[in-house]
Amino acid sequence: MNKISRQDLEQLFEKKGERDDKNSIPEERVTIHKTKKNSSDELVLKSVRHKIHKISQKEKGRGFDTWDSILRFIAVAGFSGFIVFVVLSFPAYLNQLKWFYYVDYLGENIPTQPDKTTTPTPLPTAKNQLQLPNLELKNASRESILKIPKIAIEAPVIWDVEESNILDQLKSGVVHYQGTAHPGEDGNIFIVGHSSNYFWVNSDYNNIFSLLDKLSVGDRIEIQKDGKSYFYDVFGKKQIGPQDVEVLKSPNQILTLMTCWPVGTSLNRLIVQANFAYMAN
Repeated sequence: MNKISRQDLEQLFEKKGERDDKNSIPEERVTIHKTKKNSSDELVLKSVRHKIHKISQKEKGRGFDTWDSILRFIAVAGFSGFIVFVVLSFPAYLNQLKWFYYVDYLGENIPTQPDKTTTPTPLPTAKNQLQLPNLELKNASRESILKIPKIAIEAPVIWDVEESNILDQLKSGVVHYQGTAHPGEDGNIFIVGHSSNYFWVNSDYNNIFSLLDKLSVGDRIEIQKDGKSYFYDVFGKKQIGPQDVEVLKSPNQILTLMTCWPVGTSLNRLIVQANFAYMAN
């Protein structure tokens, strides 16, 4: 095998470089000319791009359309239901607002309603005219009345009402649950009243217990019955379920007031209980 010397290699590369230079293609300059775009074509192109973008956005959002409609319906239905609820229970909520304004804000007592159980003494129409006894006023003094000064309650008590007749009798005042104790007896005097009622029901007592939640320990409650006054002091307050009948029972002389709660609903029952304090003629 013949060895290649360094000199031979140098000569070989020199010859190759000469051939490459001879065979090389001369470089040509390429010039790119910008052409003017047609304005109408440009508008068409923009329109097509916009439509493609719009379609792609529709495809992306199509899955959310159904949920969006459902959520809107729920929001509108919920708001409408809330408005109806407030309208139906407006007188009861008005009592709550009055309490907030007069008691919580101004620090005063809420204005009391006129006494419906008595009438003023009539003035004489002539100097020597005889006045017959006011039999209506005499009978009114023997009526049973529930009085709670703190929350400006003064309402007739209808005694011994069967459960099936309670709703009807609540139009005339507060109702004593048949089978429970009477004032002066051992046991539980159980009295119920409305916290709110439909505004089309014609009654002065639709919201008689709308402020029952404002009572606290030590507040005084009075029941007038058969010409005597029985006084009770509040010792407890709680909410119970509609089916809880244990509150009807008690071996002691106590008074229990009950109403539906929260105002405008019948979800629960608000219970206020008071111990017998004393009796006065």
